[in-house]
Amino acid sequence: MINPSEVGKSGEMVRLRTLESIWIQGKLRMWGRWSYIGSGSGGNMFNQLLVSGKITKTAINDALRRMKKSGISKPELEAFFKEIISSKNKSGLAFCSDEEGLKIDGVIAGVLMNEDYRSLYGVIVDRHRLRKSKLQMANELLEKHPDWTLITCRRRIDTWISLAESILYAPLCDAFGTNGDRFYLQSEQESA
Repeated sequence: MINPSEVGKSGEMVRLRTLESIWIQGKLRMWGRWSYIGSGSGGNMFNQLLVSGKITKTAINDALRRMKKSGISKPELEAFFKEIISSKNKSGLAFCSDEEGLKIDGVIAGVLMNEDYRSLYGVIVDRHRLRKSKLQMANELLEKHPDWTLITCRRRIDTWISLAESILYAPLCDAFGTNGDRFYLQSEQESA
């Protein structure tokens, strides 16, 4: 099958369907960029610039001047732009508005900021806000647990990210008013 509807092994409880996974990862990626550039007051200027329909050279210079005043260093801004440019997947969904970012942030905080899921919140922040690779996260986990193997750490990171995405999927669908079952095909049977 060229476009499978599910990834992973059949019967796994934690995995999202392929399109659900793509949707949630896109939302989390946008939230990560939004929260990264929105961490200073200058980030909001950048978001406003991106959301506006027309970007002029004057508007860019004005935003850069305000960002400099707010304390965002040139290397931080450079690193942010390099990450966008070197990104494998170019998308128009790279950024979200402040409204969308706050909505996603509220859902993530509401769902994961409790005793049960606090560590999953850290995994989501590391992956999407701090933009760490899964391998980098696995190496950090290996430093904390030297008796584990690297492959064990990589599998745990994959599982934790998948679990966090699964937990966040339905609440994010509700927050954005989308139908969580929209990716099921009409002819597809429901699994038990």
